Amino acid sequence: MQRTHIVVALPVLTLMLFIGGCHAAAAAELSIPPRIAPKENLKQISIRTGPPNCSRWTDDCVNCTRGAKDEPATCSNIGIACQPKAIRCLGAQ
Repeated sequence: MQRTHIVVALPVLTLMLFIGGCHAAAAAELSIPPRIAPKENLKQISIRTGPPNCSRWTDDCVNCTRGAKDEPATCSNIGIACQPKAIRCLGAQ
């Protein structure tokens, strides 16, 4: 290696190590907030059971239809990359 290459490479390497060390030190000082468990909502509606008095409902990923009186609801399958939204009623009973 030529002397000029060493003269240029050494300060560049030193600067890279210094910047990398500062970045690692700053990342180590970040505080991570504790996870908070969600409060249980007993009135929360499942996509499979659906809202009461609703014959058809969706969360924009799964569409469900309530069957006859004693039959379970029929629901479609969720898509691969679907992001569910709030459940909404499409047809009242």
